[in-house]
Amino acid sequence: MAKDKILLLIKIPPPVTGATLMNTRVRDSELLKQSFNIDIIQMSYASSINDLGSYRLMKFVKYIKYSSNLFFKVLFNRYAFAYFQISPLGISFLRDCFLVSILKLFNVKILYHLKGKGISKQNNYLFKKLYRYIFNYESVIILSELLKYDIEDVHKGQVFIVPNGIPVCKNNYRKNKYANESLNLLFLSNLLESKGLFDFIDAMKILNNKGIVFNAVIVGAEGDISEKELEKILIENSLQDRIKYLGPKFGEDKIKIYEATDILVFPTLEDIWGNVNLEAMQFGIPIIATREGAIPEIIDDKITGFLVDKNQPDQIADKVEILSIDAELRKKMGEAGRKKFLEKYTFEIFEENMKRVFETILSKN
Repeated sequence: MAKDKILLLIKIPPPVTGATLMNTRVRDSELLKQSFNIDIIQMSYASSINDLGSYRLMKFVKYIKYSSNLFFKVLFNRYAFAYFQISPLGISFLRDCFLVSILKLFNVKILYHLKGKGISKQNNYLFKKLYRYIFNYESVIILSELLKYDIEDVHKGQVFIVPNGIPVCKNNYRKNKYANESLNLLFLSNLLESKGLFDFIDAMKILNNKGIVFNAVIVGAEGDISEKELEKILIENSLQDRIKYLGPKFGEDKIKIYEATDILVFPTLEDIWGNVNLEAMQFGIPIIATREGAIPEIIDDKITGFLVDKNQPDQIADKVEILSIDAELRKKMGEAGRKKFLEKYTFEIFEENMKRVFETILSKN
């Protein structure tokens, strides 16, 4: 018996973000490919983080190409449903609405995968109407129960909870890492103000002024903060000898950084998840992060790390200081985080969850 065909509309790198990386993993999932008859349209509009939100002719050309490709695919194929990681805000949402309209024109059921938030804050009447048209009675995947509130006012269909999961790095977990002579801190994110980079720097300044010895690295691509701007800020705060910027790192280079890290600091101001938390947990690293998005579900406060309020570098500094003088606490939190990662956040678990969602949608067709 022929398998029902599923269309994946996915946004892939560039740029490299948590969402685009997860999309490539969905695309490449052997379990999903073996279980379902999958057709794919891959989309990439921006060339870099700084290119996000910009207006260029090439983006429009790509959009016409993707839209035409979608139109002819749904014209000549019968799909059980389409899986689409829709952008929830701004011009990107309006762009995606046209693609959704093509699917609705041909009565294709839609399974949205939301990897952003902010819908509940949109007060514009026309946008509210548009959200209801787009989401109403379609199925939606969200990353956490903590994010349900964002779509409650505009969505009446089925909601699935599927936390992100990442591949397990084999044989790279160093259990003796807690014996490091110096305290090594990590900020891993693109250089964006919204990721809390300035709060991280302010917290490091507090620690430095207290005479607490540490080494910190910042890892990530340039964003709305350039490398030159970052270097200037570090010099102005007398942190150039304490904090080093390493640029973006991937693969084995990133693994080596995690292996040398004692504490991850992730003081994001605007986030829905943060795969960096999962990466740190699998390496047994305690995390200091803000209460933002689904992060309070990922990090168990005082168990796998510490949660702090946004825009509070003094709280970050306090938690780093606590961990700096208690290697046993770092070890205990790190091991608890790794255990939780292996129980809930591996890619194999994510794959199985996605498979169950796809099967549920198909069973209703």
